[in-house]
Amino acid sequence: MAKIGLAWVNPAPLTKPGNVVNFAKKCEAMGCDSMWTIDRIAYDNLEPLTILAAAAGATQRIRLGTSVLLGNTRHPAHLAKIIATLDFISNGRVTIGLGFGSREPDYKAVEIPYEHRGTRAVEQVQLMKRLWSEDNVTHKGHFFNVENLSVGPRPIQKPHPPLWTGGSAEAALKRAGTWANGFISGSSAIADFHVTWDKIASYAAAAGRNSNEIEKASLAFMAINDDKAKAVKCVEDYTMRYYGRIRTAVEPVSIVGSPDQCVEKINYFLSKGLDTLIIGVADPDPRQLDLFGEKVLPKLKA
Repeated sequence: MAKIGLAWVNPAPLTKPGNVVNFAKKCEAMGCDSMWTIDRIAYDNLEPLTILAAAAGATQRIRLGTSVLLGNTRHPAHLAKIIATLDFISNGRVTIGLGFGSREPDYKAVEIPYEHRGTRAVEQVQLMKRLWSEDNVTHKGHFFNVENLSVGPRPIQKPHPPLWTGGSAEAALKRAGTWANGFISGSSAIADFHVTWDKIASYAAAAGRNSNEIEKASLAFMAINDDKAKAVKCVEDYTMRYYGRIRTAVEPVSIVGSPDQCVEKINYFLSKGLDTLIIGVADPDPRQLDLFGEKVLPKLKA
């Protein structure tokens, strides 16, 4: 069966300090495969790698991932060290989903150019891979320059933690095919996932890669409520707060409604060939986890 992960997406004002660790513990106790976080700078989310560090200390088994990390808002040497440390303290349980950002304020906030962010991210990945596996690295690139640099610790996972990407532009699909270990689609693309995947697979083949070794994943948001209209409204509220607009009808691309309706939608998404479904818990009520663990997840395993 495909793997199920839960994503922590709640803004800081809608949560309490203990909720993050409880979320991680419940993800593991109920049998989820993974826990994920989102990343923004100019937004009141909790910093993702800090959340995953807390989750690493509270769990033993689940994988810990970002869906997705705006990696190029951080210097590659610093980010390589943070990710390696996280992989080390979690004993090799980290997956880094990398995004390139669609909001200029996140880049302005840290005084990093918004332009050429995709090209810069590719160079960042190349440099981080070297820093994770080599000593005395010298790199002279278009965006980054380091000389005789060694960064420890080394990640537990060899040669490095899995690096996944997302996006829908042709350049993003090419990145996924040519060097990524996994691809995360948006929920609006799940229905036609095979079309996206065919493009990624062709880029992989052109690069001499086996596309079967690239993890197929998607992120979708969930609100469990017997009153489906309230569940839809919850996801709409989250979407408006986070994205600033609703780009498509929420209900068809979300996991909303009663537990049985949520089971039906999850099974539909999984039928599209996903290896991993990442479910963003849009309703900040901590009882959503209990509902998911008691009334949704067991029926998926049946």
